[in-house]
Amino acid sequence: MQISRLPAKTGFRWVLDGFRLLRRQPAALVAIVFLNLALMGVSMIVPIIGSLGPLILTPAFMVGMMQAVRIAEAGQNPSPLTLFAGFRDDRGRAWKPLLGLGAINAVATVLALAASAMTGGDALVQLATGRLDPSDPQVNDAALAGALLVFLVVYLPIQLATWYAPMFIAWDKVPLVKSMFFSIAAILRNRGAFLAYAVGWVAVAVVASIVLRLLQGVLAGSPLLWSIVLMPLWLIGITAVYCSFWATYRDAVDRHPRDDRPADQPPIP
Repeated sequence: MQISRLPAKTGFRWVLDGFRLLRRQPAALVAIVFLNLALMGVSMIVPIIGSLGPLILTPAFMVGMMQAVRIAEAGQNPSPLTLFAGFRDDRGRAWKPLLGLGAINAVATVLALAASAMTGGDALVQLATGRLDPSDPQVNDAALAGALLVFLVVYLPIQLATWYAPMFIAWDKVPLVKSMFFSIAAILRNRGAFLAYAVGWVAVAVVASIVLRLLQGVLAGSPLLWSIVLMPLWLIGITAVYCSFWATYRDAVDRHPRDDRPADQPPIP
């Protein structure tokens, strides 16, 4: 495994690659994303862990999602069972550190929400747990913005640490703590590309919101038709994000060091 250094403009290409990769196997990839979201929802009703379920399962399912996109990029059709690849990798041993990574993610999220509640009230916590609607008049936009900023600052380190860690654990057999360190190193080494990547997705989100508002205006007289149109578009957008995530890993992480390849052999993701 070797971390590549990429130019900043690569980040914009990653966003475009998300949609290009989605075109390889759109039906299969969207179906796997839907299954992923459905299982995350089901995990929330599990006793004791409750709303922490999705946070704990995210690393394991992320491995499956990346495997599905990798298969699609190779021109093959990923099976829905690919989503569970993280539980089978490393001869069935990867699932324990992946769930451990998920537990760390859950604890960090709770701490970040607690820190945000200390500065901006519990509005963000209620929004995150679905107990408060964004349109509720009780939501103070200024206080919510401050709480969100605190949450992002506190949670950012763990976000960087868990970005690539699931793949390092499952595919490269890197220990849990080292995988988190290497994940941070990979992102900081390519911080320009990741900044462009973030800006690119913000631009896509702005354009998408404008288009959705126009569609909502056109379909205002038919709420049912609006919901039928919105759901597929929402799933396509989420799937494109997952596909772009694979593009970042494919380009930034070289799992076959150059010293081990002939000079004329290109990098293999």
